[in-house]
Amino acid sequence: CVVKLTQQMRTEDSRYLQLLECLRHEQCNYDDYELLLTRVVGQPSVGSLCDSPWNKASILVFRNEVRTQLNNKAAIHNAAQLGHAPIVCIAQDTCNGKPIEDPILVKKLLELSDSKTEH
Repeated sequence: CVVKLTQQMRTEDSRYLQLLECLRHEQCNYDDYELLLTRVVGQPSVGSLCDSPWNKASILVFRNEVRTQLNNKAAIHNAAQLGHAPIVCIAQDTCNGKPIEDPILVKKLLELSDSKTEH
């Protein structure tokens, strides 16, 4: 699921809001970078990302693999909190509208990062 944010509704810090706008339009400068550095969470300041308020915080990452791992950990944690077992649903890939039946190709597709597939 992809959501495109068009208006900031929660940030009251006008300087940080300006940074978010620049970030959204890929127009950040060194001052924006310096402001972001003041918001980096280091090991001593956070016991666990499961604890409040960090369990509600947005996390910016530079690599899709890290994003995928964080999302997977969050899904497992949330399922455990609700007393449910997580369920993994694997896509049924097709080529030109027909199921892919070649086991080698199916294995290769399953090994791809979710950021390396078209849909």
